[in-house]
Amino acid sequence: MTVFAFDQSDPENPLGQLKDEDLRKIPYGAAELNAEGRVVSYNDTEPEDNESGRTSPVGRDFFGDVVRWAGSSIIAAEFRKGVTSGALNVVFDCASARLPYKVRVHFKVSPILGTYWVFIKRLRRTAETPQPA
Repeated sequence: MTVFAFDQSDPENPLGQLKDEDLRKIPYGAAELNAEGRVVSYNDTEPEDNESGRTSPVGRDFFGDVVRWAGSSIIAAEFRKGVTSGALNVVFDCASARLPYKVRVHFKVSPILGTYWVFIKRLRRTAETPQPA
């Protein structure tokens, strides 16, 4: 396996070339977590919501404070299992009654930094098709 490490100032880092306003337009959210599940860094894909006084998630418990809808689910359990084993590469498509949309959650390990990435993409909820009686 080949691992490419990009520093923020690396000219070949494709994300490093984006302006903040363009970075916010990426169709998924990304958060870097430590082994305890605390947020190390993130991209804010919902900056318009930040005007309501929302605080930064950096340093907070990802499952307990940031995405509480996933805290007691198989998603958090798989994260802990992946941290313990050192192998984390799992994808979930899920829906929560607390969210108006479905999400795809992808966990990946960052072998160079010793941290873990979670990518969350909004998916559209499709209308239920009525079943014939």
